[in-house]
Amino acid sequence: MTGLSDHSQAHRPAVSARDFSKASMVFCDDYALLTQKAGGDDESPLFEGWLGLRELSTGINLSTAQMTALSDSDHSAIFPRSLSIVLSLEGRPSEFNPGNGCQTMVLQPGEAAFFSFADDVRTTGRYSRGHRCKSMLIQLRPEVIAEANLADFVDARTRNSEIVPFGTGVRMSALCGQLFNPQLCGTVGCLLVESYTLEVVALAIQAAGREGPDEHSHVRGNDRMRMARIRDLMMSEPGAEHSLTSLAREACVSVSSLKIKFREVYGQSVIAFLHDVRMEKARDGLERDGWTVTQAAHFAGYRHGSNFSTAFQRYFGYSPGQLTRGEIYPHA
Repeated sequence: MTGLSDHSQAHRPAVSARDFSKASMVFCDDYALLTQKAGGDDESPLFEGWLGLRELSTGINLSTAQMTALSDSDHSAIFPRSLSIVLSLEGRPSEFNPGNGCQTMVLQPGEAAFFSFADDVRTTGRYSRGHRCKSMLIQLRPEVIAEANLADFVDARTRNSEIVPFGTGVRMSALCGQLFNPQLCGTVGCLLVESYTLEVVALAIQAAGREGPDEHSHVRGNDRMRMARIRDLMMSEPGAEHSLTSLAREACVSVSSLKIKFREVYGQSVIAFLHDVRMEKARDGLERDGWTVTQAAHFAGYRHGSNFSTAFQRYFGYSPGQLTRGEIYPHA
């Protein structure tokens, strides 16, 4: 693999102003730290945690961050014509001001958005002391994307500036978790990073393509919170006997309303989301907890191990047996 560089081989306990500036300049044509605590300098720590940066051979820039702000700080940057995918994974809600008179957008954990910039755009952001976040930024510039179809897609999407929010499903969340794995290094690790990142981009394109800004705006406020509660319930208790009726009752909405609003927020049906959760849990059980295929099949809702094995291979691209025999590289 050529053209792949990793600027975060080791986790650092603190991220200084200089670290943040260097990372930002990969994505931006201009970056400035507008405010800083009194007496601070370029080496003063702004955050506790770490900030990872990779420039992939496909022309995609990837940043992974898990940080807690040590002080209040304001930042300004000029983003070039590009398509950026921002994913808020954990922590407090994240605020983004895309400039050009647009309103500040708030992403809750488990939410994401496409930011399409048709021209240079000055953006601003603020981190308040104690703000904790785990997030990911994937940037695609049409002139440097190596794959022709993807380059054409990015070129078309960046002819106009827009913001398209969408929900992160189970598979996308799992892939993001893999991209935070510090053991993904060397030839195999670099290939996996490329693969995982491209799959996240593909899933994001699918999710954003199914729901434009107008459709997404139909689900706001309390309804979005209700859908998030249902998502969290399925993720925390995947083995429970969930049904559309019981989940709708939990959300205090009708079954039809649950089906429509959940799909609008998370880009897939309730049943498909639950299936994703259970398959990911089944893989974890096989890989880490010593489950048999029969146990995993039961957990995933399959009565017969053969049917489960077929569905598992269709979902992941390899069989449960390959996983239990250690023929598959650990996913996290």
